Amino acid sequence: MKPSILLIEDDDISRSYLAEAIAMLEVDLSACADFASAHAAMVANPPSLIISDLNLPDGDLYAHATAFPAGIPVLAISAELSPAVRERLAAIGIREALAKPMPLAELHEAIHRLHGAVPEFWDRSKALKALGGSSAALRSMRAMFLAELPSAAMSIQKEYDCGNRTAVHDTLHKLKASCGFLGADHLLAACRLLDQDPCLQTLAAFQSSVTETLAVIRASDD
Repeated sequence: MKPSILLIEDDDISRSYLAEAIAMLEVDLSACADFASAHAAMVANPPSLIISDLNLPDGDLYAHATAFPAGIPVLAISAELSPAVRERLAAIGIREALAKPMPLAELHEAIHRLHGAVPEFWDRSKALKALGGSSAALRSMRAMFLAELPSAAMSIQKEYDCGNRTAVHDTLHKLKASCGFLGADHLLAACRLLDQDPCLQTLAAFQSSVTETLAVIRASDD
């Protein structure tokens, strides 16, 4: 059973980015835009981790966290995190807080500390299912993927630096299909995030995922 995360964030752009970033982990994710709907969601399906913005239109985390189900860890996020804010959060039992916008790695590390969720870089069973259970086809596709991924990543970096977003999108489109066939879920999520929001942060997350995915697949037995 996958761990569950409840994201509470009212800003549409922040919620979309965070949802995409969290989806790179092997978790079930639900998102709410206010505390009222979040409380209702928690009653129906208690999450194993809550990630919440500090201030929402219907209140702040200081007031609402006391009504969260007992024992569920909370990761606070805010555009401004002063020492005084961190002290107030710690006083109500929230010891993990990240400033927005946070690097992808920091978000994943915080979730890992609180939750134990880890990214899935290479799902061999999913790849076999996509290829009709053929181990020979898997070996062939994996060899092609390992050969093509470094050049695709270099091309994306080059075209991004040149400002050619159309070329970046086209290469990502092809790469996403390959990731789906090979069960490279973490890289697939990174491709989607970069395609949706091409910026230095998502580009860095993509390149990091490329490196880790290559290492994991090369080290796997088949």
